[in-house]
Amino acid sequence: MKTKVQKQLEEWSFCTTSSDNNNCSDKVENETNSAFVVDEEVEERLKDSCGSCYLSQNIIKYLLQRIEKLEKNLKNIEQKYVENTDKILNLEKIVNQKDVKINLLESEIKKQMSDVKCDYYKHLMEFQNEIKQIKSENEAKIKIMKQKNKEKYQQFETENKNKISNLEEIIHQKEIKIISMEKDIKQWTNKLEVANEINLLNSQNNFDQKIKLFQEEITNKLEQQYRENLQSFVLKIQKMDEENKDKITHLEQIIQQKDEKIDSGNATINALNKKIDKLSEDQENLIYVILKKPKYIQIKNKWRYIDDRYTCCEDNCVNTNKPTGKCKNGNGFIEIINDTDVKYNKCIEGKGENKYANLNGDYRVYKLKNDCTFASLFYYEIEVKNEVYNYLSFGFRNSKRYIILSNNGCIQYICPLSTEVIKFDIPSFSCNDRDIFGCGLVYPSTKMLEKHPYVFFTQNGNQIGKAVLLKGEDDDYYNLYAILGCCSIETNFGNDLDAKPFCFDASKHLLTEEFYN
Repeated sequence: MKTKVQKQLEEWSFCTTSSDNNNCSDKVENETNSAFVVDEEVEERLKDSCGSCYLSQNIIKYLLQRIEKLEKNLKNIEQKYVENTDKILNLEKIVNQKDVKINLLESEIKKQMSDVKCDYYKHLMEFQNEIKQIKSENEAKIKIMKQKNKEKYQQFETENKNKISNLEEIIHQKEIKIISMEKDIKQWTNKLEVANEINLLNSQNNFDQKIKLFQEEITNKLEQQYRENLQSFVLKIQKMDEENKDKITHLEQIIQQKDEKIDSGNATINALNKKIDKLSEDQENLIYVILKKPKYIQIKNKWRYIDDRYTCCEDNCVNTNKPTGKCKNGNGFIEIINDTDVKYNKCIEGKGENKYANLNGDYRVYKLKNDCTFASLFYYEIEVKNEVYNYLSFGFRNSKRYIILSNNGCIQYICPLSTEVIKFDIPSFSCNDRDIFGCGLVYPSTKMLEKHPYVFFTQNGNQIGKAVLLKGEDDDYYNLYAILGCCSIETNFGNDLDAKPFCFDASKHLLTEEFYN
């Protein structure tokens, strides 16, 4: 299909006058310059073509060929543009489909996670309810068994008391009878004595014999009756002892069986309580994993070791073994007042100089071993007590690296991977008297082998700066570390968080993903 320019050029090619040709060449020049750039050679030809119509026709043919080539190129460009547009539309459709699939997968994952959580909590609650029911049933059974044992014991005790009281009553009656018989004997004896006095002269011999016979007879009867009663009483007591002994043995066996059942029930309850504690701990650890939070690990600590590489003087008079008191040579140095407080004693003016002191904690913090599913957090805080001139650095260290924050807002990190000290400056930092600074060390889960531990710092309850990633293989333990110069501190190791909580809420710390480069 011919364009407007082509048609005009064909019309101008049939002109016979040179003036018309000149006009045509001028029009051609104007039209072609608006559509494309004409070569300098063609422009020269157009300018010099005033004389010949034949020459202008050749130029027009040449221009028409150029226009056809340009139109072909334009069509190719348009075709490529259409193809690229189709490809872009197809790519946009694919991207939209991928986004839809991603959204569906995310919603499905969230739904599955919520279903898993619901099922887990439901199963846990059912298990806890079953345990509570079993515990209450066991307690009720134990209570009933104790009540029955108590009732049987009281019944047995009552029966024994009744039998003993009956025996005592029988013995009392026998004693009354014996006393009565003794009274009768005395009465008879008195009567015999009276009769003997009356008839003493007449029948002394006969009466004596009768009295003796009577006394012997009475004595024999009483002795026989007493022996019979005593034997009967002994037999009854033996029988009662045997019966009571059997009952007592039986009751002791029952009580022993009950005690064994109680012990077994207590063992079952203890085992269930341990399972409940383990499930509760697993549940708590799972919550930490789901919420992407490290679990705070409490380690009761204290300041203990004074680095003997940086002494108060040549005599090293203030040291780990003698951490209290002042330097004998008048230099300024620290003294450990108690487990948490460290006081800096300034030098005697005109006599000594203020020295830096390096401190280490008593206990190391170790990376949790075994199959640890959650990240662990170790944290402590110090309160600054500034003097006229002060210097403070604190953090963590081990034998190969240390990471500390100084009171000038500079984080310093030395590790085996670098020969120089790596420094990070915290913008808009200031250190004031009674400020509370904190330092936290986070170990990742042992299942996350690609993760490394990191350290972060806080000031007055808020995190400052970014975290510092600790790369290397010597990160199994760290010591608490501080450098003091004319600065006293009061430390909170978290030994009693109920009485003295941290200024920073460690339970709200999320696993950090933003670190210094």
